[in-house]
Amino acid sequence: MRKTIVHQKYDWMGIASSVGCIIHCLLMPILLSSAASFTAHSEYHWLDFLFLTLAAVAVWFTVRKTHSMLVRIILVAAWAIFAGSIIWEESIPFASVLMYAGSVLLIVGHALNLRYVHQCSTPGHQH
Repeated sequence: MRKTIVHQKYDWMGIASSVGCIIHCLLMPILLSSAASFTAHSEYHWLDFLFLTLAAVAVWFTVRKTHSMLVRIILVAAWAIFAGSIIWEESIPFASVLMYAGSVLLIVGHALNLRYVHQCSTPGHQH
């Protein structure tokens, strides 16, 4: 039972950081355009890397522990999309769309894993 609780913490951390990233991405343009005292987005780019790092930690620990190949594929692909959109933000015209897609897929992957952990019925098996 203890392993399940610890395992779920990484899924909740992944969901929370992805939701935080989406909120940041949606609100930052509004805040930057509404207040003259705000500086350029590049000064807040470190937040993108913070969310990327939090997502990496959550994905790493979830992928190591889950037995669902679907969850592994979704989380690794989502993180790769998310990372690529942040790293090549200035080079890819549709990077913000990829960033949102990666965040949403991270949420989906972690939510699926939470569901999978509760549904796993292998006798004597603990997560």
